[in-house]
Amino acid sequence: MREQPTGEMLLQAARDVLKNKVLPLLQGEAAADARREVLMVMNAVSIAQREMQMGGEPDEEERVSLEALAARSMIAPVGESALNIAQANRELSERIRQGVADPGTPAHTAVLAYLRAVGKSRLQASNPKMLKAGKP
Repeated sequence: MREQPTGEMLLQAARDVLKNKVLPLLQGEAAADARREVLMVMNAVSIAQREMQMGGEPDEEERVSLEALAARSMIAPVGESALNIAQANRELSERIRQGVADPGTPAHTAVLAYLRAVGKSRLQASNPKMLKAGKP
């Protein structure tokens, strides 16, 4: 087991410092760019925290779903690495552009379900408020 503080705790501490100590100092037009950059860093820290909390489960679910599409001959077999998952998504994107998953095609339902699941998973890390608000 790791000693305290954990990576997640360190990220929270960094975010708190930015929010409570640095951001209030950046006032006025001259500081607008710096303020925007601090807000961007705070957002990145929040995303990293949520990804740490979620662990590897979303990546594994995405890989399994891509393997199911590979079994339907939509894409080549995926493999284990993140690079392979990214390549499989690029390949799927190309197949979608070619019309393989257009409405009325046999692959449409499976591809749509995959895209919705991956989109939801990514929103949980990047902007969970969108999910809570029930926005598409």
